[in-house]
Amino acid sequence: MDEPKDNETPVPKEDDSNISMLRRDLYARDEPEELKKRSEALFTPRKPVVLEAAKVESRPDLIDAMSVKMKKRKRIFQRIAIVVAGLLVFIVATVLTLWYRSTQQVSASQIGIDITAPSNFIAGGTVKYVITVKNNSHVNWGVVDVVFTPSAGFVHDSSTPKGDVSIKHITASLPALQAGQSETFVTEGRLLGDQGSSAAVTAQVTVSPEKFPKEKITNSASASTVLAAIPLEISVEAAKQAAVGERIAAIIHIRNLGDSAIKNAVLQLTPDQGMQLATEDSGFSPNFSVLDSFWRLPDIKPFDQVDLYSVLYVQGNPSDQRTLGIAINTMQNGQTYTMRGITHVVTVSTAQLAVRQSFNDSKSNSLVVSTGQTINGVLNYKNTGTTGLTDAILKVHFEGAGLDVSSLKLHSGAYDPASETITWTAASVPELQRILPGQGGQVTYTFNMLPYKQFPLQPNGKNHTLIATASFDSPDLPKPTGQARQVISDRFTMPVATDILLGTDAFYDDGRLGLTSTGPLPPKVGERTTYTVRTTVGSTLNDVENNRVTIVLPDGVVYTDQNYKTSGQIDYNQRTNTIVWTIEKLEGLTGRTLPLQELGVQVAITPGADRLGEEVLLAQSVAAAGKDTFIEKQVTAKVTNMPTTRTASPQKGNVQ
Repeated sequence: MDEPKDNETPVPKEDDSNISMLRRDLYARDEPEELKKRSEALFTPRKPVVLEAAKVESRPDLIDAMSVKMKKRKRIFQRIAIVVAGLLVFIVATVLTLWYRSTQQVSASQIGIDITAPSNFIAGGTVKYVITVKNNSHVNWGVVDVVFTPSAGFVHDSSTPKGDVSIKHITASLPALQAGQSETFVTEGRLLGDQGSSAAVTAQVTVSPEKFPKEKITNSASASTVLAAIPLEISVEAAKQAAVGERIAAIIHIRNLGDSAIKNAVLQLTPDQGMQLATEDSGFSPNFSVLDSFWRLPDIKPFDQVDLYSVLYVQGNPSDQRTLGIAINTMQNGQTYTMRGITHVVTVSTAQLAVRQSFNDSKSNSLVVSTGQTINGVLNYKNTGTTGLTDAILKVHFEGAGLDVSSLKLHSGAYDPASETITWTAASVPELQRILPGQGGQVTYTFNMLPYKQFPLQPNGKNHTLIATASFDSPDLPKPTGQARQVISDRFTMPVATDILLGTDAFYDDGRLGLTSTGPLPPKVGERTTYTVRTTVGSTLNDVENNRVTIVLPDGVVYTDQNYKTSGQIDYNQRTNTIVWTIEKLEGLTGRTLPLQELGVQVAITPGADRLGEEVLLAQSVAAAGKDTFIEKQVTAKVTNMPTTRTASPQKGNVQ
């Protein structure tokens, strides 16, 4: 208890009073009643603690506000519960609906497609593709169609079930598929392609559910196969060095190392610039296509070998290299595939002799010539070595068709018809007896090409080339041990261009050709008379592409729009009074072994008084032009004598 201040009566605290009272109860039970009363009077009882809730209950306005607030909260909670329950019902209903639809509908992802194809494959063999289609839906499929698209080099052999084969696709129908089941489509065939290329295939599957047959669902898959080279061996035996003009014999060996036959293949030769193929050489294997530069190979069975022979010549400076490309190709669907290819390199070497020939001052080793043309030949020779040469011999050997021997004019030397060779020796050319280093000379001769009518028609009568091979030889030339003495040669080719056979005439048609002429004959002033102008065209030797015959009519001569033709199409330009007759391909030998192509057009004239007593020109000019497919150049022809009313009817050609 705190100490009281001065003059201050101490006030007992409540706790102290209670303790005192307790002590009194314990130790002073026998206190007098008066003392007990005084003690109770001194004791101050604690006031009861009133809780806030009790205070609130004593205020009715507060109770009503809280009740309203509680009810409002309850309604909010009820609404939230209703919304949550609705969302749960919606989600469950949506899930159930989607699940039900999935059991009744088909999507593209439920069409399982798997293509079994080899990852690596040897080109030329038989490949097998297996397309597995699985129904991953809950719906049965009534229609299952497969469209298989192989690579361009695939050659179809068989398929199960049997499919319809087109140029690009193989289509087949599979049996109906129950949910969860699968079916396969198998196709086999030969696979071609370039080494290292990828052969891609695609399978597209279209299905229709049983309950909805009009509905079409499609899915696709793809696969690829890397192609390896066909087991085929190519080797070549040929000199690796040769002098300019030296004859090079090459033997090409082809061996099939695989277990299947090689079919429909060709061996193609691609000479580098400065290298020539001597296809007319007797040592060159026959049946070589000059235009395509290949041989067609026979079927080569496993481990069989085919040998082909080629003859080459090189041009250039010493140390120049010339490359010959050799490849085995095959064709499929219009595309060429290389199954195997190699190259052979020939290095141009120096020689002690040089020989060079030219014709009509040509600077190259080739000259396009025409039938009947005069050819001036010059043969130059020179000793390029360091030692003198004696008793040299010059020769020019001719191969192919075109030389008119009857027109051959030699200033020296002699021609041997048996070997088709001109030979010059020291007997006719004294300079050949001894040729010192750095010295040389030349010989000349002249001949004509054969007229087109004398060119042979066999074996096919087309694409003729006259080849002149000059050689220079001397017994003093070095002879390598075990080898033949080097003979220097020079090869010159003269492909023969075709001649376009072009002719025009006119006549008064009595109807036998279908264009009946009308009007007076002879023609009369002021009256209309019609004639037929006939034009014929042919090709003496080679095929001609895009052959165009242009007929220009003079003023006063009118095209009646009546015509007949054996081939091609015609166009008329009224402003220029010109008729153009186009033949896409004019076959070689047309006019020799084949009939001439013919065009007849009807024209009309109405002569004036100024033409009285004269003949009337019916065509101003007639010319033809086209591309010779052999020489790859344009050839032309022109008519010099134009038809008139007098040539059409000799006795009744002048205007009256």
